[in-house]
Amino acid sequence: MPQRDSITTYIHQYWPKIIRQNREDISTLIGLPRPYLVPSDGAMFQEFYYWDSYFMALGLRGTEYEALILDIAENMAYLLKRFGFIPNASRYYFTSRSQPPFFSRLVWLAYEVKQQRGDADSEAYLRDMMALARKEYEVVWIGEKPPHHRLVHRGLSRYFDINYLDFLASCESGWDHSTRCEDTWLNFLPVDLNSILYVMETDQVRAADLLGSKGDALYWSEQAEKRRATFQELMWDADEHFFFDYNWKEQQRHLHPSLAGFYPLWAGLATPEQARLMVEKWIPRFLYPGGLVTTLDKKEGRQWAYPNGWAPLQWLVDAGLEKYGFSETAREIRKRWCRNCEKVFEQTGVMWEKYNVVDVNGAVESGLYGQVKGFGWSNAVYSDFIRRI
Repeated sequence: MPQRDSITTYIHQYWPKIIRQNREDISTLIGLPRPYLVPSDGAMFQEFYYWDSYFMALGLRGTEYEALILDIAENMAYLLKRFGFIPNASRYYFTSRSQPPFFSRLVWLAYEVKQQRGDADSEAYLRDMMALARKEYEVVWIGEKPPHHRLVHRGLSRYFDINYLDFLASCESGWDHSTRCEDTWLNFLPVDLNSILYVMETDQVRAADLLGSKGDALYWSEQAEKRRATFQELMWDADEHFFFDYNWKEQQRHLHPSLAGFYPLWAGLATPEQARLMVEKWIPRFLYPGGLVTTLDKKEGRQWAYPNGWAPLQWLVDAGLEKYGFSETAREIRKRWCRNCEKVFEQTGVMWEKYNVVDVNGAVESGLYGQVKGFGWSNAVYSDFIRRI
């Protein structure tokens, strides 16, 4: 397809435009030892972002820029060693919080690159990096007091900011700004975060098995099972057939459906029957001509809401559906998302941060930040999806 070829060329030529190298601290910008990617080539972004970097790395696989996956992992490791956690982004004013913790996932991507290259130090690399991932997990994500007061209820964690401000905790979620959690994020155990923490635990099981550490494998299996049991009890709603964020202060689920509810499929937390019920009831409600809508609620100024679709959420839902055998549904989502990107590219000549999935010819809900062209994770997810359509 000519349009697809044009986007592929655009993306290939775009990666060099968003590569930065900055080894020394400059004003508020934190120096990093390796090259890194920023989300867009505009003046808005010059810093390294935590979860953006993971999703951008997905699009680098199999390209001439694949070595950047190792650079991104090393930069995360550096930040973790220097600050004791991975900040939201590499600015000093972002060091009050983190972002969704995909470090262990990125370590596996980097390990696969090293394996493919035949690097002799692959296992030592995996051992060292997973030790850092364990530090992030234990110090940051199950921390029980400032500066990392995230573990708050029955072994499950919340998003946090050292200032104890709900708005800034929502920024740690990456969903700034959304209709989730009634704007009281500190009161909620988010379904997405605790799914990611389950993946962090199972990543440690996998690494321990590969490295021959039976004791560690058993320990992490027990941690994952504890989380799974509590997660199922608190977040699965048998009447609605969906997973919801849990208000630990009021001890009740917030029955506000969003794509965060599909994270348990990506994580492998759902049972096959739960996955079937979710797909039958909820995919038809979230799926529009241009892909999956983020939430079913529309609210002015909330960019992580109706009618917007975001690349990382398309990817996570797709991965979850594939894991549970709903391959045709996943493929339809990939096709609709890619057609949306292609239609907008035909009109504008660029890729974008977010898309209107309800009306592909309509405007997005721009939120407080506006609409940003580029865009790193949109490019990456499109690149991954077209390989599998």
